[in-house]
Amino acid sequence: MATICITGASDGIGLATTEQLLAAGHRVLVHARSEERGRPVVDRLTGDVGLVTGDLASLAEVEDLARQIIAQGPLDVLVNNAGVWVRGDVPPTSVDGFETTFAVNVLAPHLLTTRLADHLTGRLVWLGSGMAGSGHPDADDPGAKTDPSRAYSDSKASDVLLAGAWGRRLKGVGSVAVDPGWVKTKLASSGAPGTVDSSADSLTYLCTEADLGQGLYWRGRRTITVPKHLRDEAYADALAATCDRLVGADR
Repeated sequence: MATICITGASDGIGLATTEQLLAAGHRVLVHARSEERGRPVVDRLTGDVGLVTGDLASLAEVEDLARQIIAQGPLDVLVNNAGVWVRGDVPPTSVDGFETTFAVNVLAPHLLTTRLADHLTGRLVWLGSGMAGSGHPDADDPGAKTDPSRAYSDSKASDVLLAGAWGRRLKGVGSVAVDPGWVKTKLASSGAPGTVDSSADSLTYLCTEADLGQGLYWRGRRTITVPKHLRDEAYADALAATCDRLVGADR
């Protein structure tokens, strides 16, 4: 059985995926923003489950999160699931001075993957979106957008691009992105037709069974085609190099 870490797993798609994986006998490290947020959730779950914490809007806390995960032992699968859309009481800028959507949805998973690269043995899954195809992040300045909708679509396009870039960087580790569909979560409107369980089925399949060599981008249990610009390896690698610089991983 695999050991799988899922970011943003205290609710929504992340929690539903955790429940499915635990039911199948896997070990799951549930990531939550804080002990206060995550502990009540983990205490209700049944199975081999652990809690790791850290605010993804802080690069320092992402670094600490990586250390917590490494301390838990070998890691087979990392699911970069957590995401944010700036609205309501979500601050527009992270503690490090980046646009928040970019900081949480792009820089945090990039840094976490960087720190776990030598520790990860099997699979890497990134959460895309139906909005990813309309995103066109600037590879040299990917966090420049401040309009919430544009910032979100650019961040999801970035995640698809980074899935490809990390697939070339990591030897022996499959890296893919998945469109979870339009489902009822805190990021989606109440009119969303899908459920978190259907998205969780797709993530569980990618974590444990799917042949990731079939393609970069998935929906349900099948690969789908993404716009040409999201398959551009030079574009993806340039974006990854910029993220390296912004998180200090190029030094």
